[in-house]
Amino acid sequence: MKHSINNEETLELKMILLGESAVGKTSIISRYVDDVFSGNLMTSTTMSYVQKYITINNQKILLSIWDTVGQERFRSLSKLFFNDTKIVVLVYSITDKKTFEELDFWLNLYKECIGDEAILGIAGNKADLFLEQEVNEEKGEEYAKKNGGIFEMISAKENKLGLDNFINKLIVECLKKFPNLITNKKSIKLFQQDTEREELKAGCCTGKKNKRILRKYSDIIKENKGIINIVFLGEISTGKTNIINRITKKDFNKDEEHTSGLIDYYYKYKNGKMILDVLLNDVDNNKKKSTEFINIIKKSSIYFLVYDVKDRSSFINIDYWIEVIKKIKENIKEDLLYILANKNDLSDGEKNIKSIEEGRNLAQEYNAKFKAISAKDNEGIQGIIEESINSYLEGS
Repeated sequence: MKHSINNEETLELKMILLGESAVGKTSIISRYVDDVFSGNLMTSTTMSYVQKYITINNQKILLSIWDTVGQERFRSLSKLFFNDTKIVVLVYSITDKKTFEELDFWLNLYKECIGDEAILGIAGNKADLFLEQEVNEEKGEEYAKKNGGIFEMISAKENKLGLDNFINKLIVECLKKFPNLITNKKSIKLFQQDTEREELKAGCCTGKKNKRILRKYSDIIKENKGIINIVFLGEISTGKTNIINRITKKDFNKDEEHTSGLIDYYYKYKNGKMILDVLLNDVDNNKKKSTEFINIIKKSSIYFLVYDVKDRSSFINIDYWIEVIKKIKENIKEDLLYILANKNDLSDGEKNIKSIEEGRNLAQEYNAKFKAISAKDNEGIQGIIEESINSYLEGS
């Protein structure tokens, strides 16, 4: 996709990394994007991506690099993960023969989702540990040749230049293979025409409302590739994870463990012909300074700020979470804020009645929407995603 940033035409490319846990996918991304390496990086726990601007052959490129981040353990990745992918890198560790033997699984998985159109890279990581090598370079080269891929021995720990050269080589091949990477405006236009005909049948008032939604929806297709990110923020024990469980039709669990890491849940939004993939992001408060957390805040469009009606401090800290959003995002005027007063099932003697009224007042102050809900009783939760997305698309 091409778009203009600072009056320059920028080409957006999506690259994904696949492979077994602990082969160093997250370390590769950290080294390439931020030139940082940590031997203590834990296995990631959410699908996420980072972006980096680069220039190759005078072409400015915004490279989005997607990490499976823990999902490889379950051998289950949504087709959404592969949408619009132009470069696939299969990563194994040269110190672990099993990770090399499992490359066929990842190769077959991505081909089932997007065919064999993408540029394929094969990366033998941890080249710095050559004394512990279980897979020699010849095997990697042979595997890449057999599958039409580009092979490289790399080291996220010690060789930034080698990693840069490898990725640049993949991008150059991608530019050769896909010389006309532009937004598919034709398909968007056809969608608009079909929907506008239905609006005319529906009547003038309904039509005007739907056209507002349609314009915003088309923008989302172009800018966000049809994905809306929603993030839940609030203090520990306010019930954020249980709210998400209710939304995704899971049972309530009063002993739900605190979120560890950054976890997302898929949700399908439908409104007539409109279909959007929604990511509900649940975050670990202990990681709010991490790159992953910052990226989630940046790419989210809807924010659910949750407090506990019996915990005064969790309400007071709603201000703090709004400031966190404002510090990370320069402009949140286009975004939508919800303030959720959870645990409304508690008796009047257990909860702070005043905090509900204060929540409504705070919502007015921040031009946010307010709801008193109960994850335990499933009160006020069903339909909240559809309601929030409709409001966001209408710009209200």
